[in-house]
Amino acid sequence: MSAHHLIVIGFDEIVANKYLPCIRDAIGSGHIMSYSIIDLESQRAEIDRRISTASVKPRGVVYLPDSGDRAQETPQELIETAIRRLRVHGVPTKVYIATEVRAHEAYLRFCVENHIDSLVEKPVLAPVVDGRFKPSYITKTMDELIGVAADSAATHSVMTLSRYHQIYNQKVIASLRERMERWEAPLTSFHLRAAGGVWNLQREFESRDDHPYKYGYGMMMHGAYHYVDLATQILALNADVFPNLQLRLEVSAFGAFPIDQHQRVSQPIARRFADGGAGWPADSDASFRFGETDVTSTFRLVDAATGRTISLGTLSFEQTTPSIRNWADLPDGLYNVNGRTSSVDLEAQLSTLFSTHVHCYDIPRGVRADGIDAFARVTTRANAALLPDEQYVAEESFDGLLHSNSNRQLMQHWLHGTEHRSSLASHLRPMQVTEALASSVLAPGRLVTVPF
Repeated sequence: MSAHHLIVIGFDEIVANKYLPCIRDAIGSGHIMSYSIIDLESQRAEIDRRISTASVKPRGVVYLPDSGDRAQETPQELIETAIRRLRVHGVPTKVYIATEVRAHEAYLRFCVENHIDSLVEKPVLAPVVDGRFKPSYITKTMDELIGVAADSAATHSVMTLSRYHQIYNQKVIASLRERMERWEAPLTSFHLRAAGGVWNLQREFESRDDHPYKYGYGMMMHGAYHYVDLATQILALNADVFPNLQLRLEVSAFGAFPIDQHQRVSQPIARRFADGGAGWPADSDASFRFGETDVTSTFRLVDAATGRTISLGTLSFEQTTPSIRNWADLPDGLYNVNGRTSSVDLEAQLSTLFSTHVHCYDIPRGVRADGIDAFARVTTRANAALLPDEQYVAEESFDGLLHSNSNRQLMQHWLHGTEHRSSLASHLRPMQVTEALASSVLAPGRLVTVPF
């Protein structure tokens, strides 16, 4: 076993609270020798404060100049200089990229081209061209990076919820795969709705750093990617179980944007929070530089050789859904500053034989907004007359579920060098679906096709 030096790019509150214990444990087990931090000069005071209370201190910290230009990538020479300063002679390096998504590509490209093991937060990248988010650049950038990475022994993984999840991966995907293989039955229907429960006030779309809207992309390139990845894994079971089929996915989507929000929420409630309309005219160019808040879409998975439909379904990723927020100003010292209470509802069907339905939702506990528990109910229905090993209806419930356990497990595997479920290459298809959805949202209702 060879201990690594870990370089963390972006030491935000999630890294400090959720993943620093994993880093501490990896140091204790000898998989990681030490860690260092790279962040922006503008964040120095906040990072220094987090370090002062950290249970394990970094070996070194480098602060990079912040240009203030939301479209400008961090120059490769700056990245190279920072990483060279922090590397430990004779010790291999791992890099965890936990920056805002607009900066992912520059750091990931450096790691890929220099054969350095990396873990990048979801989604992998969000290309910005001439100050605007360009989803059409996603696939070709992914193809390029995956191609370069293939020539190296370095490993590159992506941090996302649905690779080690107790319910989504161990219950839903595993059971569907087993039945599809045993019965030679395709997945014929899939519906997923992820309700984020995130309440951003109108003024916060421009002022906040901890969401992507002001950078020109929206929730598709933020929390929704977890569920794009989950949906893609489930739809890909058709390709896995029937490898001789040539499949394509056809997607059409619509979105709602910050410019729409004021007329979509209760006016009496909005007035209580002094939450007025958008600070930019609806007919101005500024209204198009903010990403979407909500997306709904329909799709079909097609046998490309015959044009016949195999799977139908819907994908909805919405943030304007019930929240627990009751404060007008974002509080300090609180992780759940937007009052998020998520609810995920999905159903997958194997034609007339079997279906599995999952409802997984947050439950507030106590008076603190960070006191959120999660509950899941998995219900299956089957044609037990044809399939005597099945029940007509079966139900399981799971209380005290922590979604973050999946992320921590992925992090632990990566730190220990045993992460194989969430490779960069395995995220090509989910990122292609993300590109299709985002492209259709920007051209409402446009049909976009993805090879599957």
